[in-house]
Amino acid sequence: MRKLMFFAILMTSALALAQCPNHGKGGPGGPEGGPKGDHKGHMMMMHDEMLKEIGVAEAQRAEFRASMHETHKKMMDIQFKIKEERIAMKAEAEKASPDKAKLQKSIQKIADLRRDQTLLMENHKLEMLLKLTPDQRKKALEFMQNRKKMMMNHMMGPGPDGDDD
Repeated sequence: MRKLMFFAILMTSALALAQCPNHGKGGPGGPEGGPKGDHKGHMMMMHDEMLKEIGVAEAQRAEFRASMHETHKKMMDIQFKIKEERIAMKAEAEKASPDKAKLQKSIQKIADLRRDQTLLMENHKLEMLLKLTPDQRKKALEFMQNRKKMMMNHMMGPGPDGDDD
């Protein structure tokens, strides 16, 4: 169960990062920022790399890519609705006499949209996970665990004693 939860969290992170736009030099697109609109390429490549490494056939990887693309589009639609609601909430809050009920309604709407977003991501990850063979699932979890360790080592650097392990 812990491995499934870890895989779910890692996939959520991957989908969330896939939504990040490029920000010029040093941004997610690399040292030069990458072309505009190509903000999900790196995460998709990493995801495809993992699937290839664990032995998923090209036809199934193509199916997963198409599914991720559709989920990504739905996530962007929800994110747009959240931004629209935040704009409306800000406009209400800036009024001389803001309507508390309207603000609370906006907060609830944003919470509902975020819940929908989370359910969409988690259901997508579960569907993908269940399409893998038991051996592929095991390899995927190991792959993700190794990536997490590598990322944590990269982010955290050597420990207080100067040792890398």
